[in-house]
Amino acid sequence: MSSITWIPAGRNGSGRAIWGFARRVPRILWIMLAIVLSWSAEVALYRSLEPPGQVLRHELEGAAGELDAQFVPRSTPQLAETIRRHFREAVVAIDVDRDWPNVVVSLGGLSQTACLAALSQARRIDGPVVIRLEGYRSVADCRARNQMSWLLMP
Repeated sequence: MSSITWIPAGRNGSGRAIWGFARRVPRILWIMLAIVLSWSAEVALYRSLEPPGQVLRHELEGAAGELDAQFVPRSTPQLAETIRRHFREAVVAIDVDRDWPNVVVSLGGLSQTACLAALSQARRIDGPVVIRLEGYRSVADCRARNQMSWLLMP
């Protein structure tokens, strides 16, 4: 015959090691971790509730920041990829070669709502890098699906 030994949870080696580690971490570190996690959740919630025009404006400003951060401006595939990471949209084309040092960012498949929001929030953004919408001069230019391009000019 065989016998079965039952070991309660928390008494085996791995559970005891984890619990021991958690008890050795100072309480202030747990408090700091809780603060950081709650702050990041708040930022994520704020970003998800932001209107589409503001989201697009923030994305374009982030992409412009990549150009402004370069000490010696160079047109590289890495620059295009770095700029691409600022956009959530699936269809984004970055052209760093056409009018260097200017960069063209094209967003495809934008809805009419997103187009209208872009016209009101991100037509032109002045700063160290000027961002200007190409075409789309009036609300009547927005259709069901839109291909919009911005010129980033350092």
